[in-house]
Amino acid sequence: MYLQKLKSAFVIVCLMSSAVLSRAQQGTLECTSQSFTNLSLQGPTAAPQTATFREDSQNLTTGTLFKTYATPLTAVVSFANQVFTTSYSNIDRGIVFGGGNTGSVGGGQPQQSAVRLVYNTFNADFAAAAGEPQNGMYVSSPTGTIVPRFNLGGNGVGFDGSGLQGGTDIDNFGDADWNYGFALFTNVEPLFDAGLPANNTRHYYGDIVIKFNRPVKNPVLHFGGMGGSYNYLPRATVGNPSPTRQICYFTTEFDIANAGVTSNFMAGNEFFDVNASNQILNSSTTPNAGSIPNGSTTNGFLNYGAASGSVRVNGNVSEVTLRVYVRGTGQFNFSKNQADIDGADRDPLNGDFFRMSVSLDKPTQQISGNVFNDRDGLVDNNINQSVGVANPKTNAGGLFANLLNAAGTTVVASVPVGNDGVYLFDNVASASYTVQLSTNQGTPGQPTPITALPTNWVNTGENGANTPGNVVGDDGTVNGISASITVAANDIKTEVNFGIERLPESVNFTRVIPSPSIGTVMTLSPLSNLPVLTGSDPEDQPVSGTLSGKTVVLTNLPNNATLTYNGVAVVSGTPIPNYNPNLLTITFNGPAQASSQFNYAYVDASGRPDPSPALYRLVWSGGPLAITLTDFTAIKNNCIAGLTWKTASEINALRFEIEVSNNSNAVYNKVGSLNATATNGKTYQFTYPMQAGTQYYFRLKMIDKDGSFKYSDVRTLTCDGKGTIITIAPNPVADQFVISGMENGRNTISIFTSNGQLIKTQTIAQPQGYVKISNLAAGMYSVKIISEKGNVTVGKLIKN
Repeated sequence: MYLQKLKSAFVIVCLMSSAVLSRAQQGTLECTSQSFTNLSLQGPTAAPQTATFREDSQNLTTGTLFKTYATPLTAVVSFANQVFTTSYSNIDRGIVFGGGNTGSVGGGQPQQSAVRLVYNTFNADFAAAAGEPQNGMYVSSPTGTIVPRFNLGGNGVGFDGSGLQGGTDIDNFGDADWNYGFALFTNVEPLFDAGLPANNTRHYYGDIVIKFNRPVKNPVLHFGGMGGSYNYLPRATVGNPSPTRQICYFTTEFDIANAGVTSNFMAGNEFFDVNASNQILNSSTTPNAGSIPNGSTTNGFLNYGAASGSVRVNGNVSEVTLRVYVRGTGQFNFSKNQADIDGADRDPLNGDFFRMSVSLDKPTQQISGNVFNDRDGLVDNNINQSVGVANPKTNAGGLFANLLNAAGTTVVASVPVGNDGVYLFDNVASASYTVQLSTNQGTPGQPTPITALPTNWVNTGENGANTPGNVVGDDGTVNGISASITVAANDIKTEVNFGIERLPESVNFTRVIPSPSIGTVMTLSPLSNLPVLTGSDPEDQPVSGTLSGKTVVLTNLPNNATLTYNGVAVVSGTPIPNYNPNLLTITFNGPAQASSQFNYAYVDASGRPDPSPALYRLVWSGGPLAITLTDFTAIKNNCIAGLTWKTASEINALRFEIEVSNNSNAVYNKVGSLNATATNGKTYQFTYPMQAGTQYYFRLKMIDKDGSFKYSDVRTLTCDGKGTIITIAPNPVADQFVISGMENGRNTISIFTSNGQLIKTQTIAQPQGYVKISNLAAGMYSVKIISEKGNVTVGKLIKN
């Protein structure tokens, strides 16, 4: 019997010397034997492993000199989402460090992995005849020259294939330490056990995660020997006395899983393939151990067919996630039963031992940070975590980090926040800065844009000082702008972090009940067959559900009933923590009406309420129509009337008819119609052209499916031909402004942030009045004026 496994090898060699990889003039950050704390550590193990990057500051003409990097950079390599957990004696995962394939093991011994070093030199396991990766297959610097695919020769520099057992002591540390890294192994026996085919199907194994201790720019990944084979000699039979050797080829492949990043080929042999889908593939139809066609054969088949090369991950990242796959091709499925093998005690463990490395240019002066989805705000004075659990990172669908001058008035640079919530400014000049987080991208040299977040997002805090490990939100002002950052020579500033979160939503309810008598008491829960206060919050309660155990606040109370919680009268605007729906009751005390209603808001873990409280309405049987409005406004844009209304309930609703009159005592005419959608909380819009010098009266006719109907309140508008009546001056404003041209009677003025957050309300009982805003931060605001008649005017205000 002749049994042989040929395997390639995979090592995460974080950094390689100038004798091994090409680099830019400023040098690269790499890993040597000095990068690891225990070079004798053996596998197989699935425990996370750490390497510390070292600085190679020399160029190719003067040799190499590694030294401790002044601003420590580490990479933790771990596994996630492991698919296969079958135990084979000393190996119980599909992917491990320090594992390897074994030959035949007799005497009834259990099938097991070979024991290998977790950290090792690049060529420690194989002789030169195995076709190891060669110099022309690699480029270490992300700014280096891309080398065309290597085929039987190349002009790049890379791993030195002649360096058996560690190569040369080129950094004068007394050992051959220029090509150390992590040895990994994918065990293919689970594929055989599951009967999965080796027919070019890619089988998912899990993820390899390379996590840096701070954001890095354009890391380069290097792969060595993706591919291998297993072969066996079948037992001779009467019908086949001289069987031929059978072969199964396979290879490990990868997908870069980081959302929003791209990648590109830097160098490699003829089988190393990087495509537009961020896949790192072996294009050989018969992948095997050798990376070069050195002529080595075993029982008539070439050892050649491994893929080796370098790929750059484009962008700023704090971690790289690689989805790991095994693809097979050959005459059988990955392994073989003992009964089929001639002359062996039992089937050996089969798998793929392979290599990887990562390197990057040494950064100059940088400022970097993260944007966290901070669900509890500054409740724990920490934007990086909530209740001791790390917050996820986000870019909220489209954010920019704008680097501002010391005064905060001018943009120095602007970068998009990555999908992973990471941003980084590179090559920053020595000076003082602040960082602004906004949906508005800044233009270098231009004034600072308005600070804004996507709809329904709010700021929760910014890190104050900029020392490593400082993660508290202590800069004192929650405004989307960091505290001052001073960059000196060779400074790498990190942890300039931002916390943001989304606001909660509360659910509208309308329930028809039998007409209650005065003094009737009902519990607002299923105890009385009534809806429970309900809401959702992207961070705390993504799926809409009961607010039991949450915090709620009742913002408007009914005028014909009393609400009590746990026997105590509810006070409008007072939060109710740890809400229990069985403790909220309503007592009907008149006057006789056809309904009773109140508003409530879900308050999330950060203490922020729903900015648009929900309507909870109880309607007596035989009372008002199914359509219930929560808002009806008329706003003039030049000489166009814009009508907007929102419903709380559309039970059996049919349609809305829009009617208009130019005389309050005249007959109204129908000018439009919109079908009801039977969706509670629906907003509708309608526009109507007006003429100058005419007073217009608008109302809605709300029609039910049974033909019954009722009218809304009337809204009035006037067009004077110029399209404006109300003025705000001065604008921009410093401390106060004057509103002129309002209607007689009480006018309610509300000021909102660009995110729609109400920050000030004031009532003026005449057509003109002053509004003070000296306590507002600089920025853009909306001003909404509602007259006593219900007419609405909206304008913009700039605060200096």
